[in-house]
Amino acid sequence: MSVKSPENEAAREISMGSNVIAVVGNGIAGDQAAIAAKRTNPDSRVVMLTAEPYPLYSACVLADYVSGEIPRSRVFLRSEGDYARAGIELLLSRNVASWSPPDRLLHFDGRELSYDGLILATGSRPLVPPIPGVERSGVFALKSFEDAQRLRAVRGRSAVVVGAGPVGMEAAIAFRRLGWSVALVELMDRVLPRMLDMPLAGSVRKQFEAMGVPVYLGERVEEIAGDARVRAVHTDRRTLPADVVVLVIGMRPRIDLAREGDLLLGPAGGIQTDAHMATSFSGVWACGDCAESRDLISGENGLYMLWNNAKLQGETAGANAAGFPKCYPGSLNLTTVKLFDRAVASVGVRAADLPEGESKVLHRRSLDGELWLVFRGNGIAGVQALGNLDRVGGLTTLMLKGRNIAETIRRGPKASEGWALWPLHGLEKDLLRLTEDR
Repeated sequence: MSVKSPENEAAREISMGSNVIAVVGNGIAGDQAAIAAKRTNPDSRVVMLTAEPYPLYSACVLADYVSGEIPRSRVFLRSEGDYARAGIELLLSRNVASWSPPDRLLHFDGRELSYDGLILATGSRPLVPPIPGVERSGVFALKSFEDAQRLRAVRGRSAVVVGAGPVGMEAAIAFRRLGWSVALVELMDRVLPRMLDMPLAGSVRKQFEAMGVPVYLGERVEEIAGDARVRAVHTDRRTLPADVVVLVIGMRPRIDLAREGDLLLGPAGGIQTDAHMATSFSGVWACGDCAESRDLISGENGLYMLWNNAKLQGETAGANAAGFPKCYPGSLNLTTVKLFDRAVASVGVRAADLPEGESKVLHRRSLDGELWLVFRGNGIAGVQALGNLDRVGGLTTLMLKGRNIAETIRRGPKASEGWALWPLHGLEKDLLRLTEDR
């Protein structure tokens, strides 16, 4: 039922015009969807609604903001004025409470918005397990700018970070740079468990411990102890003092609206989409962390919650919503993490992801880092590097093109590359031996 009020009438004015495209969410996926829709069809009215009180910011640099490495201004990527100049109507602090798909209506703050096309870019939320004491003051996530603001304001001397994925590692580094005592707890048997195989994961752990951050692997947090405020973390093996606990153990797609609209979900629990980022309901698209897509390397559908994937998904959804057919090529599982004075990168699959006997690996150590290549048949299936990342881009290109590595080596580099720039330079003998040993 429509809510008749001055605000509701103002909202209905938004829907006047030949074509109204509503975007829910203002992360990088929603941002790019709105821009692409407006660019594709300048006569359309593009309205972006978000529960966030801020315009677009980079979640990738929040840990650097917590540590004071960068100022507030470098966190934000757009201003409200940027959207106004682009002809996009930005409605901040608007929580979409409900959705009527057959009527093409969004309900928020006692108002209604009628649309012709809808793009869901609702993102993800931190996974918060039911650990006893999780509600105590001093327990945080690190997903939003508000989380970073709160972490930046806390006072203390000791922090426990639960979860050794990319955000957990960055959070531990942030507090270490602030001079705090930091401990890292991970349930799995390695750090960066979704990125790295054991050799490189072990090297990263040694680097962290050399910088004064003890890493406790294979340990389960059983309680966050204290009074009103957290004082310690009890695992199944030890007690760690803590003035602050940062929980970064995973993300879940925000699919409340999708469920309300009875959209089909995929095997990983995100919104099912096709190559155009279209959902199971006509006139509705989805992109970013809430949407499932196809992996370029494995071919499997799933959630690939990475910035570059979300950006391209948003561009695809926006163009299609505005009437221009555009296909999303697929997601690339490429992650880079800065670790104190070094960096680690991973793309494609790990050897641990493949059935036993289906993969071969090449591990190279040098003074400036480590390289770990995963092969399936005669082609590269995964690349991991620590320290020197110069080869990662070229190796990724060979992987995406499905090149037979033995044949590629025999042909040699292109004239424009030269031996020094060729990603396989110096690896030829080992690679031929590896790929030809059937």
